[in-house]
Order: sequence, then C-alpha cells, then structure tokens
Amino acid sequence: MSQEKNNVDLITDVAQERAIIPSGEEAIDIREEALGTNLPANYYWSWQFLGTVVACCLSYNSSNLGYVLSSNSMARINADIGPSDNLVWIGLVMTLTMGVTFLLVGRLSDVFGRRMFFVVGNSFTVVGCILGAVAVNIEMIVGGNVFNGIGAAVQLSFGMIIEELVPVKHRPIWVSCIFMSGLPFLAFGPVIAQGLGDNTAASWRWCFYLGIIVAAVTSILLYLCYHPPDFHLLHSKRSRMEQVKRMDFIGMFFFTAGLVLFLIGLGWGGNKYPWNSSHVIATVVVGVVCLIIFVAYDSKFHKGDPFVPMHLFSYPGLTPMIACASVGSCVYYSMVILWPQQIAFLFPGSPLRNAFLACVIGSAVEVGQFAAGFLLKYLQWHRYVLMFVCCLLTASAGGMAAVGPGDKDLGVALMFLAVFSVGVIECVAVVNCPITCPPEHLGSALGALGSIRSTCAAIATAIYSAILANKLGSITPARVSEAALDAGLPESSLPELLEQYSSDLSDIPGITAQITSAVEDAIVQAASASFKYVWYAVIAFGAVAIFSSWFTIDYTKYYTDEVTRKLQGVGGKKNDPVKGIQDDAV
Repeated sequence: MSQEKNNVDLITDVAQERAIIPSGEEAIDIREEALGTNLPANYYWSWQFLGTVVACCLSYNSSNLGYVLSSNSMARINADIGPSDNLVWIGLVMTLTMGVTFLLVGRLSDVFGRRMFFVVGNSFTVVGCILGAVAVNIEMIVGGNVFNGIGAAVQLSFGMIIEELVPVKHRPIWVSCIFMSGLPFLAFGPVIAQGLGDNTAASWRWCFYLGIIVAAVTSILLYLCYHPPDFHLLHSKRSRMEQVKRMDFIGMFFFTAGLVLFLIGLGWGGNKYPWNSSHVIATVVVGVVCLIIFVAYDSKFHKGDPFVPMHLFSYPGLTPMIACASVGSCVYYSMVILWPQQIAFLFPGSPLRNAFLACVIGSAVEVGQFAAGFLLKYLQWHRYVLMFVCCLLTASAGGMAAVGPGDKDLGVALMFLAVFSVGVIECVAVVNCPITCPPEHLGSALGALGSIRSTCAAIATAIYSAILANKLGSITPARVSEAALDAGLPESSLPELLEQYSSDLSDIPGITAQITSAVEDAIVQAASASFKYVWYAVIAFGAVAIFSSWFTIDYTKYYTDEVTRKLQGVGGKKNDPVKGIQDDAV
C-alpha cells in the first residue's frame, strides 16, 4: 500500500512540475475517459493494443523501405529509366517533405486526435510507392517520394502512439523494441536491394512493391485497432470549429513555405546551380526570412493557440536533447549517402561485397537504438550515458579521418561505433524529449524534434557533399597529373587526361598500362585525402553534441507509473490506476 501511495505521489509531483510553466494558449479540458487511468483487465493483451504495436513496427519498417532500399538502387533506377539530372531529388524531396510533416502531424494530432493522421499518413506511402512502382522516368519517382516523405514522417513518429499508451517508466523498452523491429530492412537494406535487382524480373521496382504491401497492411491495422482519444475527449468544452478558429494557420503557412524554400535552396546548391548563384541564395534567404516571420508571429502576435508552443523549449532538458539528436541525424543521414562512396573509392570489390559493407550503418544504428532502451530503463544515469555516447561519436568520427585505401577493417569498426552512438542518441531523444512536457504536448515535442533533426540533416548533407566535391575537384587533378607525368605520360597528353581520367583512358596518346595503374592509384589517394576533410566537419558537429549533452538533465524522477492516454473501446474489468500497470505493460 505504501509503495502504491509513493507511486501516486511521484506522478502528482511530476504533473505539478510540468505545470510550473503555463502554456497560456488553451485550457486543459481533457475528459477522464481519455486518461490512462482505470485501465481494463488485460488491457495490454487486448487485440486493439497488440494490433497497434504491430502496426507501429510495420510502420517503422515501411519508412525504411522507402528510404533505404531506394537509396541503394539509384544506379539501377538511373540506368533503367534515366538518365536524369533530377536523380538527386529522389532522396532530397523525402528529406524536404519529412522536415515539414513531422511538426505538422505532431501538433495537429495533439489538438485533433492522432488516429486519422496515422491512418492517412500511411496511405500516403501506399500512393507514393505505387507511383514509384509504375514509374517510366525519374521525375515520377521524385513525385512519388513527395508522398513517401509525408508518409515516412508519420511512420517515424510512432513514438507519439506508443509513448502515451504505456507507463512512462517503460517507454524506453517499448520504443527500443519497435526500433529493433526494423532490423531486416534497415540493417540489410543494401543487400536486399542488390538481391532484388539481380534476381527478380521487376528488379528495383520490388523496393516499391514491398512498400505498397507493408504500408497497406499498416493502414488497415491502424484503422481497425488504433482508437486513441478523439477530439471530443481531448476538448470537452470546445467544438471542432471553435478549435479551428484558434489555430495559427498564418504561422503554419510561413513555417511550411520557409522550410520548403530553405531546403530546396540547399538541394539546388552544388547540383542544379552553383552555390553562389542567385537561384540558391535567393531561395535560401527567402526561406530563412519566412521562418523568422513564423517564429515572431506565432510567439508574439497570434492570439489563439500557437502552431508551436514556444514555451516547450523552456522545459528541462528539451533544447539540449534536441541539439544532441540533431547532430546524430547530421551523421546518420549523411553517412547513408557518403559511406557507400567511401567504400567504392577505398575498398573496391564486387557489388554484393560492397552492399554488405554498407550494411554496417543500418545494423549499428539498430543495435544502438535497442541498447539505449535498456540503458535508460536499468542504468538510469541518463545524462552521463548521453555524454559518453556523444564523446564516442566524436572520437569515432575523428578516427575515420585516419582510414585510408585498404583499411577496410578499421573503417568498418569505426563506422560501427559512430553510428551505434547515433542509435543510442536517437532512442534517448525520442523517449526523453517529451517526458518533461505536459502530456497534451507530447506530439508537439516529438514533432519539433523530428523537423529540427531533418532540417539539420539536410544542412549537414549539403555541407559534407560540398566539401567532398570541392576537395575531389581540387586534389584529384593535381595528384593525377603528378602520378601520370612521373609514370611517363607525355606532357602534351596531360590536358586530355585531366578531362577524362574518371572514364576510359585507352585513347589518350602515350597511355600505357603502367600510367593507367598510376592514375588509378592517384585517384584513390586523392579520394582518401578528400574524405578526411568531410570527417573533420563531422568532428565539429560532434563537438556541438558533447557541449549540448552537458546541459541535459537526469530524467530518472520522471520515470513513473503514469499512463497518459488509453485506447478507447477496450472492454474488461477496471483496475486500480496504478496497481498492476507496470507488470502488465512489459
């Protein structure tokens, strides 16, 4: 009895602390039926809850199908229905739409209820994968990935579903297990993509066929099983129309327009247009101005409910946690693109072998995400865990600068440690970001986390790609010239060599097998030197993570028995609001 009283007292203390910073934008008028109290007997064994968990797992896998498999099939896609200058937008458009959608779905589902946002969001992925599966040109896949990006943002937001349905202290285990369910496609995506391309008649289109199947099943499961509190349970004293009138649609417009323009400008830079072109500069600047207007209007001038409750960033640990997670995304999403290039330059081999080497990214992040759940649950020194993995990430990234041609084992080991750290950071952030905020803002906190992370990842990818392109462009010609002349190439043939050193050299006057070998070695050495500068940039991002981790907090006291919301329509005998919950939920 004393233990139960202590649990209730702790839940009450945490709730009072969350209320210290008043929201000011809306009254809290949630009906008792929406709260996770008086749970029915065997609630966590009900088909509704289990079906929702399975849907979360499938949803996470579906998001990986759309990104990982297609990104590892770019060459096949371009050879089959290309070539096209828009190939790079297959990945960029997903980053763009994900960045916008995370915050939209988080905030709007907090206000209007989550169910249909997640059902429809997964249906967007079905539409996007259908467009990809029947594509006859690159532009159709880009168009499909607009839908896939919207769907992926919803699918990756599974934390909004599961975290409010289980006791707070068991959130780490549930989140890490759902992350781990993505092991097949996230860890082995490169090999699966290679196998589908080599061994099926439909080749790369199977990446989208699988996406259709998984997303469709997910949508059906969510529709049948997932019945969280609806609008009327979340707002007992307000109609939908009254709530719509309170929403900041002007802020939403400036946020969406600003982020879209900013990310389009980053995508154009160094690809379609030079970085110093008016197209890039104007688009980026206008995007930034729109985002500034959004923040100013939303926080100072809108009289109803803001699009982003800015006071959330004043809650303990939220801002530094988002900063750490953003650095993790800066490493992960960029390395998905850059690590295969480093493999091709420094450790060349068969396509299947290279695909297995590329699997280190997905497998390492999965192991990190899974380990983090148990570290948070049982080790409890959350701040020190985060500080340690941020240091490990930075040290491993620094070590990657020492990886040269043929250093395959060293590269794989360091890459595993770096991305393992990213996995831990990501799981810690998804669990702990909303934990100090009021439950009615859980989606807003996770949505802000997702949008900021995606935007930072896009910025980092642009920086890394620009560094690599610039260094390859400046280092490679010098190394190739020196190696070719030393090997005996006539100086008169040098201009022709520099124009086509990355292609067939057989028609260059004076070329020999010895010169060709020297040129190939020079290209590899130049690539090795160029990648070092990319990793120096990653070290700088890692330093930001280390600095931010010092300002996070110990979340142990927030790990209570509280269940913030419950599924509707689950029958059975009512239980005590606290007793038995923790054992039934894990």
